[in-house]
Amino acid sequence: MTAYNRHIRVAGLLAAALGTGGCSDFLTGPGLSENPNQPVVATAAQLFIASQGQAFVRQEGQLARTAGMFVQQLAGTFNQQLAHGSNYLNTESDYSIHYNGFYIGGGLVDWRKIQAAAVEAGDAQTEGIAQVWEAFQMGTAASIWGDIPYREAVIGNPTPHLDPQQQVYADIQALLSTAITKLGGSGPGPAGADLVFGGNTGRWTRVARSLKARYHLHTAERLGAPAYQAALAEALLGINEAPANADAAMLGQGAGDFRAFHGTSIQESNLWSQFLNARQDIVAGNAFLQTLIARNDPRLPVYFAPVSGTTYRGANQFGTAVGGSPSSEVGAPRRAAAYRQPFVSWAETQLIIAEAKFQLGDVTAINHLNSVRTSVGLPALAGPITLADIMTEKWIVMFQNIEAWSDYRRTCFPVLSPGGTPVAAAIPGRLPYGLAERQNNPNIPAPAQQPQRNWNDPTPCSGS
Repeated sequence: MTAYNRHIRVAGLLAAALGTGGCSDFLTGPGLSENPNQPVVATAAQLFIASQGQAFVRQEGQLARTAGMFVQQLAGTFNQQLAHGSNYLNTESDYSIHYNGFYIGGGLVDWRKIQAAAVEAGDAQTEGIAQVWEAFQMGTAASIWGDIPYREAVIGNPTPHLDPQQQVYADIQALLSTAITKLGGSGPGPAGADLVFGGNTGRWTRVARSLKARYHLHTAERLGAPAYQAALAEALLGINEAPANADAAMLGQGAGDFRAFHGTSIQESNLWSQFLNARQDIVAGNAFLQTLIARNDPRLPVYFAPVSGTTYRGANQFGTAVGGSPSSEVGAPRRAAAYRQPFVSWAETQLIIAEAKFQLGDVTAINHLNSVRTSVGLPALAGPITLADIMTEKWIVMFQNIEAWSDYRRTCFPVLSPGGTPVAAAIPGRLPYGLAERQNNPNIPAPAQQPQRNWNDPTPCSGS
């Protein structure tokens, strides 16, 4: 077992211990209540590792599955996945633990503890990396729920107010700017406790730039050209290490890509692997599958497994098999236990540049689209290109990534017909807040009073 995997396993025990508390002082003291295998006080490095592990869970778990089903990369065919992803029956009870995870048990509270410990130790580099993680996690939460508690979330206020989504994005941009400065500062950094880059601050700086570009695009539907200009400026400074070969490109495994870290045991494996090897509730989304087939896209056998020979089948937006059953499941390379799920990548950054340039009238947008296409072995397009060309390519690149849902809501590409029972007028624009938060925080409105869409996504896509 590697040192990283030992850290992950210990961190799991630690996270569980930190989430519990005693109810009595009966039979306490050394040798009685102090379990050496379940420490109640974490070192900064242990907390850093545990928080990364929990962040991987947030980014790879049910939220990612739901996003993938909403944008029809995947289809839910049975049980909860049919209800959540194809029937759009999402309640506040379904996402309570996922919402809470952005704040506790390795969420915002612990990222702030890590930053405070780094400040005390005079370690600006670790502080900066933790700030990038905070921005990434809270940016994801804002994209899903819109207005969220943020400024008051960790100041001892048990009932924090909801900050407007626009303000949260502005705060995240400021935090990322601070992180970039800190990453250029002094200190030993987290070294091996950093499961992503091993403390490489240059790569973290480029990730921060790519995240700034991503979140500028999140506001583009409201703010227009200034958002595209800001996104372009940041993306040009973002992740710039192209994958070494076509196989790495198809799997999103560039050296500078922001990726999860996993081991091969069940406890350490990729969350997609854990779910898909236990359940057969999710299959290829037919709209996505047919796009890959029509393009003769080399990612087809990487993303999905054939049902027999070279035959692939999917299920539609209602979870119904198309062309016969069974449907194709996610392919072995993308569900491998140790697969390093990409969260922010070179390919995404190139397509952010392409989109921003296209929206600003810059004809060189095609160069960035083609760089992504040729990296996986597809021919370059001759042009002129359309926004649909760019966003379809990004839809494919962002397979299994929560961000694919944000891209669709912003641009309405690719054109998709809603599912739902009964058939919905539009693909869902947000998820309800978690039940536990609403029960404990009077500032969270009841489900019937919550908006259908977030500030940055005022207009639903009409569908085909």
